[in-house]
Amino acid sequence: MTDRALRKVKSGAQARPTSPVAPVSPAATDKAAAENTGLVPLSSEPFAHDVVEFFGGPKGRFAYSGKKQWFSPLRALIAVAWMFLVFGFLSKATCAGSRTSAEGLISLNWDGNRQYTSFCYNDIIPLYGGRGLDQGGFPYAFSWQEGDLTRYMEYPVLAGMFQGIMGWLSRTTYPVGHWFGIAESGWYFGLTALVMSCIWVVTVYMVFRLTGNRAWDTVLMAASPLVVIHGFTNWDIPSIAFMVGALLAVTRGKNWLAGILIGCGTAFKLWPLFILGAFLVLAVRNKKWAPLGGMLGGTVISWLVVNVPVAEKYPEAWHEFFRLNEERGAEWTTIYAVLNRVTGIEFSPEFLNAFTLPAFLIACAVIGVFGLRVARTPRVAELIYLILMAFLLVNKVWSPQYSLWLVVPALLALPRWRLLMSWMLVDALVWPVLMWHMLGEENKGIGHELLDIMVIARDGFIIVIGVLVVRQMLGKSVDKVRAAHAGRDPLVGEFA
Repeated sequence: MTDRALRKVKSGAQARPTSPVAPVSPAATDKAAAENTGLVPLSSEPFAHDVVEFFGGPKGRFAYSGKKQWFSPLRALIAVAWMFLVFGFLSKATCAGSRTSAEGLISLNWDGNRQYTSFCYNDIIPLYGGRGLDQGGFPYAFSWQEGDLTRYMEYPVLAGMFQGIMGWLSRTTYPVGHWFGIAESGWYFGLTALVMSCIWVVTVYMVFRLTGNRAWDTVLMAASPLVVIHGFTNWDIPSIAFMVGALLAVTRGKNWLAGILIGCGTAFKLWPLFILGAFLVLAVRNKKWAPLGGMLGGTVISWLVVNVPVAEKYPEAWHEFFRLNEERGAEWTTIYAVLNRVTGIEFSPEFLNAFTLPAFLIACAVIGVFGLRVARTPRVAELIYLILMAFLLVNKVWSPQYSLWLVVPALLALPRWRLLMSWMLVDALVWPVLMWHMLGEENKGIGHELLDIMVIARDGFIIVIGVLVVRQMLGKSVDKVRAAHAGRDPLVGEFA
């Protein structure tokens, strides 16, 4: 071909360019995937999309594009959950640090108020020896003296038995921990954290199923700052698993199983009992007595099966939980403690007992009447969030890890990512501020002012979420969950 002809061909090619193929945007790809899977696309939640992009994009920047995508949304969420559980373990691991004496004795190292300066304090480590878990035997058979008072395990039966099982596992496997130079209580903490991590991951899976077409909302649980700070502060994770399992059982039409799980959850921590209130409202509103009866029957029977044997053989130990909660005063991060620190007003245990229970019952009655009278049938998660919010706000005890209870109900009721992440971050920051305050001003700690501000900010966020839930129930704002499920409640089961 001559140079002239070649130039002609080139000029023709330039004159008649081929139509370029428009690049497919992540949003378009996400939308197409949503049409195939039923999931609400990430692009509909800007913050969610940004979070996923941070971790590599909807498919991952280096993902293999084959016919079958291995790294599914569920696997991605589980991976994120494990990552944040590791962060949670590391945030408490400083308190599990050990030292070896010249005689070869391994002991826990809390020198220099480490539990406060590193804000790593948790109940798991000190209660290993403090509740006789290092000695073997049945947890409720152990007692100790505090002055003239005989003390016992102060947790509900199933929680105490869980601690006892973990204590047995720790003592049995401790030769491995001793070889690594870990104190026995530190080894106990590590095993407990591992078991509760597995329970949490299973719970993440269950929440993934509950979110339905809004599966990405599960990130709010898997990547919660509250997991980092409070996942291993106490033994709250199993109680959350019981609650979530009960909700999942309802969606499968197994109301009797839901009742059994609620009963077991109540035997672990009292609060799972409160979700019965949500289903009571729906049962009355929709006249669904049979599902409610099955749920109530399962709850009562399972609670009795767990509690009666212990109550008969160790009555004083069984009653310790109720005695302690009756006699204790306002906890550090309650509104009563804030008022006391700011105004100097003292709230006696007697006054708090007389006020908090009626206040909670009145709040539940108001929520119930509202749920019955509102034009549109409320969703289960909306009612559960309002009930738990009322309990925490008026209760005289709000151990900071209690905020974990709200995570799942909040994301199921009001999946507004920016708002919920902001609340959880502020709520998590209450803990280091509390530790800094408890260090004492004589040890370079801080006064109560910053702690009070953080507590009020936390309560403010939780109340704002509650107000928005109420507006959503009234139909004054878009219900994203209903919109993603053709106007229905994915958790209602046979109560519809």
